[in-house]
Amino acid sequence: MNYVWEVLLAARGTEIGEAGLRFYPEREPSPYVEVSFAEINTMTLENAEVGVNPLYRFNNIFSEVFSPDLHVYEKMRCLFLDILMHYMARTDLLSGMHRQEYYIWFLQTDLLGKVYGERVAEAFSLFGKEEQKRIAAALLSLYRSGQGKAVFRELVTVLYENAIVYEGKDRAEALYLYVGKRETEEEKKRVGLLIDTFLPVNEEINVFYDSHFGILDMKETMVLDRIMLI
Repeated sequence: MNYVWEVLLAARGTEIGEAGLRFYPEREPSPYVEVSFAEINTMTLENAEVGVNPLYRFNNIFSEVFSPDLHVYEKMRCLFLDILMHYMARTDLLSGMHRQEYYIWFLQTDLLGKVYGERVAEAFSLFGKEEQKRIAAALLSLYRSGQGKAVFRELVTVLYENAIVYEGKDRAEALYLYVGKRETEEEKKRVGLLIDTFLPVNEEINVFYDSHFGILDMKETMVLDRIMLI
């Protein structure tokens, strides 16, 4: 992470949260990045306190306030920096949002707000924030392309690391989905949401959770006690 807005994004996915961050002026900052971490290529946030170089982008504003020769009102200056850095980071994020990001945000809000029904809102809330964003982006793609099966195949393999979607050999409408997750009521609701949202109503799909079905000539799928018969 090089900029304060990247730290803000990283904080949203942790217990620290955006409000828990505190930016302070680094005593010996790097002239090449805005934020200071022990590892320059770090992508995770483990500490709520983040040192910054206030002169990296805002030299005209901070050059006198954070001069190395100034040693008075230190607490007040640190508080001022923290507030302004939060504001600048949020401004950076908003200015970087384009029309598609707004569409995705509106879709997420509608899905959680029961615009598509209570059952959809309940199932959608079972996904994490990043997963919800991916689903909303996929829904936007569906609206634009109308290619539900292709969007479904790509989305499922993104949300479930071990998922595989097979197409029926005799009938193109028949799909076989291996989820690669233990079958639970919550998992069934999540998978059901994806199927109902992205696949055509005439699509026939068979879902397998943690037990794969056997496929001839594929030894990995022909392990006894770990396969389903179809």
